[in-house]
Amino acid sequence: MARRKVCNHFVWLVEAMALVIASSGIGLAQEAGSIDLRQITRRMGLRRPPARPGDPTDRRGSTSRIHNCGRVENRPVVRTTLVSLDREEYQVNDEPTFEVRITNLGSLPVKIPFSPHLADLQPEDPSRKFSYSELMVSLWIGGATWSSNMGGDVVLYGSEGNPGTMLTLQPGEWAEIIGKGHIRGPDSISQVRLARDPMTRMNAEIEIYQDQTLITSSDSATVSNEFCLIEKQGPNVNVKIK
Repeated sequence: MARRKVCNHFVWLVEAMALVIASSGIGLAQEAGSIDLRQITRRMGLRRPPARPGDPTDRRGSTSRIHNCGRVENRPVVRTTLVSLDREEYQVNDEPTFEVRITNLGSLPVKIPFSPHLADLQPEDPSRKFSYSELMVSLWIGGATWSSNMGGDVVLYGSEGNPGTMLTLQPGEWAEIIGKGHIRGPDSISQVRLARDPMTRMNAEIEIYQDQTLITSSDSATVSNEFCLIEKQGPNVNVKIK
């Protein structure tokens, strides 16, 4: 009898918790989207308007990044987790395959760019200035006391005016990205420090920018404003890099 009473009480608790969750509108955390960039041929080339008489023949380009984040309390909160790597040992110039998860830890939805094709966002008229967002996922490599973004990166793009290129993460939801990096040598870290604290850890970080690009027959200019986040990191992944 006592055992039945305890079981019934447990069932009642489970049902009560389910009712609270349902009535509060909070669903279970789930994956909102995933993309494997290894399987995709990216469309990146942007078109230029026809040259006019007197236009320069040499082509130039510039990018200006602006970091002006404003108040901390207005920023979305996300966690970036390096879920897996394809190996445990690497050498400089290797291209590690990685899987990264971006989770919305805040209480409001977060929209992130989620298309590999920048060219799809360009207007039909290539002389028009156009706006879009970019999400940069970078691999960071380090030791116990230092880290540097020398593991390579991948970039996704999106625009509200191009359906299917932005992904909305509801609170608790996540997106997963699989891509390839490129390990560079630690030029900014002295050999003495490397001998004392070698490359043994990898992790991932993200940045989101809101861009405007203008292209002429000979020039291109992009202004990127950082979309600031409060980013929390998952645990480091232990590696050995020679």
